[in-house]
Amino acid sequence: MQLISFCINTARNELNHIQLLFKSLQQNLSTLDHEILVFVDSDNQNTFEWLLTQKTVFKNLKILKNILDIPYGYQRNINELFLTAKHDIVSYLQSDMVVCKDYDIEVLKHLQPGSIICSTRIEPPLHGNSGEKITYDFGLDPELFNLEEFTLYAETHKTNRITQYFFAPFTLYKDTWNSIGGHDTRFRRSREDSDVLVRLVLNGTKIIQVWNALVYHFTCTSSRGKDWFDSNNTEAQQRAKLQQYADSIELNRFFRKWGRFSHSMDPLPVYNISAIINGSETKQNAHKLKLIEPFFNKIKTSDYFINSVLVDYKNRHTPANTLLRVESSVWDECCYMFNDDNYIQRITSNDIHDDVVITFSLDNLTESHVNTFILNLQDIIHQHDEIGEFSYDIFNIQVNKKQDISSEKIAIQNPIIQQQHLYTTH
Repeated sequence: MQLISFCINTARNELNHIQLLFKSLQQNLSTLDHEILVFVDSDNQNTFEWLLTQKTVFKNLKILKNILDIPYGYQRNINELFLTAKHDIVSYLQSDMVVCKDYDIEVLKHLQPGSIICSTRIEPPLHGNSGEKITYDFGLDPELFNLEEFTLYAETHKTNRITQYFFAPFTLYKDTWNSIGGHDTRFRRSREDSDVLVRLVLNGTKIIQVWNALVYHFTCTSSRGKDWFDSNNTEAQQRAKLQQYADSIELNRFFRKWGRFSHSMDPLPVYNISAIINGSETKQNAHKLKLIEPFFNKIKTSDYFINSVLVDYKNRHTPANTLLRVESSVWDECCYMFNDDNYIQRITSNDIHDDVVITFSLDNLTESHVNTFILNLQDIIHQHDEIGEFSYDIFNIQVNKKQDISSEKIAIQNPIIQQQHLYTTH
């Protein structure tokens, strides 16, 4: 058997989950010779000390501990895990997962260079039924979880079925991941999975979901918090609401990068589309501009509208920092660690020139225009074959050239951390 580097990230309030995951790894992997890599991003339950006790069980256990005052976030620490892994094959597991019997054997059955194998989740009925997972309730408390019962259930539900869907947990050759730069660190709270999927597919990676490698997933523990589903837990609901706000910011980051949202095996072309936007300088028009701004590569507009967008820009990291318990003084020191959208270059009062330039007034822009035109702008340009000028309702459109730039976005480079940031056990 080829050996695997199993890569796991964990943070606050996840000790009980990772203890259960390790119990399932010990019981259900076919061999304990695999490398187990754990990234402890933040720790309030002595998770690091507990992991040290597991070195007597897993001889190839390595623990990476973040020693900075700021959490990496799971996007960046996954990249770090894969870079650190000693084996060619890496397998990512979230801390709130439980693996089936012979999980290592099952994920290797279909793995080939240039492919990524996504295992199938068994989840409690918190999100409803859907075709890419199995819904079955083994509970929401890892301390009450019956591992033997789950293992037997998983054995009877393994099939040789293969579909195409991308989510964690996944297994691949680490060179495939590193060739695109891994996760883009601009996505701090969500949408990083959709972004990396688009880039993997554009790079020729084959996405395979297998139904013989099964995991139980407690769902959303790392992003929404342990008790996000409890409607009577006020603190948990406040956190879930803040996460929803953070999600909306991440979605706008995705729009700025790709022009549309996609979690698809068939990415569409991307065009550089800029706008010249005018209109009465009112709060209503400023709100309209903030709504549509993410869909343009560059925008020429008045100083009034530029300043209205920059106000939101200054607060763009507040939800993520609140969720991650990052103080503003610490963020000011460490923000360089993450990619970001550059509003200063994107929104200007200077003349702009681009492949496609659209001119319109905010005074005439309606919700219908946003839904039928702005949201579908990339597709409209894709379907329009002619070079030159044409009109669409209130919009004047100048197509100077049609050039798909999606390939330019495949490989990303994340900033290098400029200080000692990890303690690593061997």
